[in-house]
Amino acid sequence: MKTQKISVILPTRKRARALVTSLTSICNNFSGDGELEILIAYDRDDDESRNFFATVWPDLNRYWPCVTLQIFESERYGYTQLHRYVNLLGSHATGNWIMFWNDDAVMLTNNWDREVLKYPDYFGCLRMQCINHQHPFALFPIIPQGWVKLFREISPVVHSDWWIYNVTAPLTRMLNIRVDVYHNRADITGGNNDETYRETSYSADGKDPTNPVDYAHPDRQRDLMTWRERLARHTGQIQ
Repeated sequence: MKTQKISVILPTRKRARALVTSLTSICNNFSGDGELEILIAYDRDDDESRNFFATVWPDLNRYWPCVTLQIFESERYGYTQLHRYVNLLGSHATGNWIMFWNDDAVMLTNNWDREVLKYPDYFGCLRMQCINHQHPFALFPIIPQGWVKLFREISPVVHSDWWIYNVTAPLTRMLNIRVDVYHNRADITGGNNDETYRETSYSADGKDPTNPVDYAHPDRQRDLMTWRERLARHTGQIQ
């Protein structure tokens, strides 16, 4: 049987210390049964992240021989264009599954990858449980690699978790899996209350139909219906 691989996609900015905690939790709790690929994007003006991957990551990585890393220096798009980082990383992912991750997230479940790989033929969203941030969406969604082939991108809007949830949930193409995540976000825990957090913006949060990247925009609403129909056809729910 071909070895299964999971691709973790992670945009980050100026959070070297948080990255150590976050990546360590992912890698230390990985079973090693398959392969783990981590794809990270940071801005070209982010010297802190560049230095981290040049000096700290090589020492950490020697403990995880089954982990490979792809790093991308990107134009600075900012939070309101977060999906551009996500789509960049997703286009380079080679795993069977693409898993969203944050630099302020901590993996709590040992052998978490085994839970993901229980569903090799499932085409939809796998939802990990965020234990300290109850939310209707999949804050850390996991989608099949074929999602990018089907839609040619992961998401056309800044809040990719919202988009994936609203494409999959109405078609009952979302499964909760037994993987727990702790979200150490400033407004929830007080942690990581830094410059990066303070630059967070919700200006494209479904409230401005004049903004073309807001999911309230008429074009994005039409896209949403098109994506649902395409997914329904792909999964055989409509002919």
